[in-house]
Amino acid sequence: MTDEKSTKEPVDAGERPSAGGELQNKQQSSVASAPKDDQEKDELEQDTPAKATQAYSMRPAFGEMFPLPIVKSIINTVMAEKLKDKTYDKDTAATWTREIADEVNLQIAASSKVKRYKHVVQVMLGQELGAGTFYTSRCCWDCDCDTSVSEVFSNTSLFCVCTVFGTYQY
Repeated sequence: MTDEKSTKEPVDAGERPSAGGELQNKQQSSVASAPKDDQEKDELEQDTPAKATQAYSMRPAFGEMFPLPIVKSIINTVMAEKLKDKTYDKDTAATWTREIADEVNLQIAASSKVKRYKHVVQVMLGQELGAGTFYTSRCCWDCDCDTSVSEVFSNTSLFCVCTVFGTYQY
């Protein structure tokens, strides 16, 4: 004697048999905990911490521009320390230019004001003979963010031009 209602049918994991033998869907969603009105939504939003979204800056902020006065003073200080009371010597000129470029580079890199800028230091040293010299640099860059600063040191024996190019890292 078998009863049609007592026959067992396969039961899905998401379904459960009811008392009358019918299958009902088991709902395991957060419908019961979802807010029902605007006041409950506001309370829930206040309880959950807001996700901080990080924006990618395409331009430096007003106070984060390349610090020209700081770089200018670094260049002047380094050139004055390295070249004061020196006379031009073609054998040591290469060493002096390398030392000046390295020292300016290190001091700029150590500055906290130069965060998202890359910089290039170029030094030219020559003998002061009264002849004219032309010094030109060219580069493709963004005129709003990128900049350069150049300083000249000279005494009776030599001249030195140091240029620093600052380009913003996008």
